[in-house]
Amino acid sequence: MLTALLLSLFVQTPAPATETARIDEAVQAFLQQPGAVGISVAVARGGELVYTKAYGFADLEFADTADEETMFRIGSVTKQFTAAAILRLAERGKLSVDDPLTKFLPDYPTQGHELTLRHLLTHTSGVPNYTDFGPEWFALVARELTDDEMVALWEKKPFDFAPGERWSYSNSGYYLLGMVIQRASGQSYADYLRTEFFEPLKLTRTRYDSNAELILNRAQGYTYEEGQFRNDRLIGMAQPGAAGGLISTAGDLVRWEIALVSGKVVKPESYAEMTMPFMLTDGKETTYGFGLSLDDYAGHRSVHHGGGIFGFNSYLAHFPESKLTIATISNSEAVSAGALCERLARMLLEKKSGG
Repeated sequence: MLTALLLSLFVQTPAPATETARIDEAVQAFLQQPGAVGISVAVARGGELVYTKAYGFADLEFADTADEETMFRIGSVTKQFTAAAILRLAERGKLSVDDPLTKFLPDYPTQGHELTLRHLLTHTSGVPNYTDFGPEWFALVARELTDDEMVALWEKKPFDFAPGERWSYSNSGYYLLGMVIQRASGQSYADYLRTEFFEPLKLTRTRYDSNAELILNRAQGYTYEEGQFRNDRLIGMAQPGAAGGLISTAGDLVRWEIALVSGKVVKPESYAEMTMPFMLTDGKETTYGFGLSLDDYAGHRSVHHGGGIFGFNSYLAHFPESKLTIATISNSEAVSAGALCERLARMLLEKKSGG
């Protein structure tokens, strides 16, 4: 029964020919931009995948073209997978989002602050963001650091503010959430996501990335400087962790979003919590839930998130009122997946509303 449900959930109904042509035309325009390499795009309407295609190259050195199965690094779009993993563990009684971090990492120096998993999920923790450390981080960025070595990058630095007082994006906070998932589940972060999400949902082209493993049909990332392409900067793939370590396709990201909003990943009440703004101590609300941005996007109410990691950038947006979902990924820092996603959203939402 579950298999039949999943198959019906992910059935692909082709978009109307005119709409397909408009999507293709928009993507082709981005491919003409200086520094364009490869682009992965997918669109769903009403819970059905209607368009999925890859353009350009997965690898310039070998002139390998990208296809629908080509996996790209998705950077911080990873965070919603992490948040969903925390909520699934909460549903099973393994933790509460209001648990203190020290329940799972008892030696973490909270410097007298009350730091909860909710603070980490909502970027209101005050934990310094290690990717903002500049030369201090860049000197180590290529190394495969252990959890202890990663946490040592920021644990002795003062909190940016008391937890709950402000909103400030922190990859460090989501890295810590990955460690919590490991402690609460008894599995590695990569294994937990694979067994709980990727395999049951048939997301066959989504996984944690690795520099050591041979991964078929994985894209290379690029920068573009002074008219020349360069391979992306090397990063030890242990470092992004639960903040940004996944690879995927646009098609799988849209399939994931369909499953997430329809209660196939976490219960509807858990998804409602993921999409609830956080109220700061001064009574003001943020525009961020658990791994999801909640402000308007492309002029419409949306649940969305972007991602960026050396050589790649991505965007995943869901528009609940029109039940439209769009995913875009680029393996060039010079071409913005977010700008393409916004362009497609404005075009498709305009068509949907008849405006």
